[in-house]
Amino acid sequence: MDMNSEANWQRPLFDDRLTPYIEIDAQRLEHNLQRMQKRANEAGVALRPHIKTHKSVWIARRQRELGAKGITVSKPSEGISFIRGGERDLLLAYPVVQAKSITELLRQAAYHCAKITLIADALHGVTAIAEAQRLQPDCELAVAIKVDVGLHRVGVNPDSDDALILAQALKKESLPFAGLVSHAGHAYGAGNLSAISVIAGQEAQLMQSLQHRLHEAGFNFCPVSVGSTPTALAAQVPPGIDEIRPGNYALLDLTACRLGLSQVDELALSVITRVVAVNEHFAIVDAGSKMLSSDKGPHGTNASGFGVAVDEHGNTFDVSKLSEEHGFLIYQGNAPRIGSLLRIFPNHSCAVMAQSDSFVLRHADGHAETEPVSARGNFN
Repeated sequence: MDMNSEANWQRPLFDDRLTPYIEIDAQRLEHNLQRMQKRANEAGVALRPHIKTHKSVWIARRQRELGAKGITVSKPSEGISFIRGGERDLLLAYPVVQAKSITELLRQAAYHCAKITLIADALHGVTAIAEAQRLQPDCELAVAIKVDVGLHRVGVNPDSDDALILAQALKKESLPFAGLVSHAGHAYGAGNLSAISVIAGQEAQLMQSLQHRLHEAGFNFCPVSVGSTPTALAAQVPPGIDEIRPGNYALLDLTACRLGLSQVDELALSVITRVVAVNEHFAIVDAGSKMLSSDKGPHGTNASGFGVAVDEHGNTFDVSKLSEEHGFLIYQGNAPRIGSLLRIFPNHSCAVMAQSDSFVLRHADGHAETEPVSARGNFN
């Protein structure tokens, strides 16, 4: 991908509000949502998008309208926000170690008639979930076993007997078994499409082998759910997969571009910023780490800077460093004008969305509306 192509970068800028702010291109967002839903439909799998990327009830509703079968959330408080926003089928893709951490989530789910799927990767998790379920018996609840397919963050070793032990523990506690879930987040560090495709194939093989062992042990209902944007975009969904859970695909970012997963003209999220100073060293803008985050990319990626800024003519400037309220741009003989607007495409859209209370949804004709980042601050 040509990261310096003027044709790719150039986009109109509208000076109609105070900066800095997040802008989402409505047309690009819709393209990204429809593309992933089409991939899921063609593969015959359910799409359960991870909303930690956008944290927006409005975007989640659009994903559901296009055919998504539910959502994935990171934390119980995120789930509560989205239940209140109308979602009724949620997977909490985070390990439970204390019953009290999910008590309110289950209470809200019961009140709103929402279904909750939790994950477990250890016996203490099963115990905690069973305790919480006894406190809230009216909640429709199921538990999936999380499998470590290479990220080495959370999950059972697929070559061990841990999944069988957990499935038996769920049965003993009368907790419905929801199958196997995995996240091949290490695909972000693979570097290119070919290597990501290999990881997607390895993930599928590990999950299907473990599924077969569970079938032999009598757990005949054992669907397989996998989730990451790189594996979902780099390769066709492998046979035997029942559900995919990508998240970043909705907005995309420079990390996706560097991996070859996306073109610049598919990036839906940017930060609109204003040049506040120019000196012989840098052009300074009003978007710093509190707006852009200091993230250089997820799971093993590590960009040299903090994004690419673009002016209305398509000229690009690397965001070389950040302080809390300022961004430092490198320019070479063509400094942007003080007071002018720039558009910054960040390394990691998920981290940027978590920084703001709202975003501006910009349509092709220039008009825009402001939407809340519904689950901003939901970190427990």
